[in-house]
Amino acid sequence: MTATIKVLKKVTLSIIAGSEPEKTNQTSSPVIFEFIYGLASEGLSPFESAMHDRAVGESLSFNVSNAESQEFFGYLFLPLRQALGLQIMPQTIVLTAEVTAVVDADNREVVQTMAKVGSGCGGSCGCGC
Repeated sequence: MTATIKVLKKVTLSIIAGSEPEKTNQTSSPVIFEFIYGLASEGLSPFESAMHDRAVGESLSFNVSNAESQEFFGYLFLPLRQALGLQIMPQTIVLTAEVTAVVDADNREVVQTMAKVGSGCGGSCGCGC
């Protein structure tokens, strides 16, 4: 039986990013992005909600405006931005994400991620924390 994305699962995505209106790729090859699903105290972000119950091999596409990106990605915004190497956010980011792995997260990973999620302001002030 194939595992699906649920709370406390470690999710690995292969992401291709581009921007609108040019629709140009900003990443020349897929970027691997890992996160533990469902750890934010404020609940699931819209990005995580779209991932719920997805299985390995499934793909999703997102068009997210710069103004909506922090709310859409929630606590994953800064790690995703760093993984994609986005120093300057485009007006609209276009992502295609393929689920490449869904596994149980070990306790240590959960605790470490929760510590990161719970510290700082979450990036809402632009301080980078």
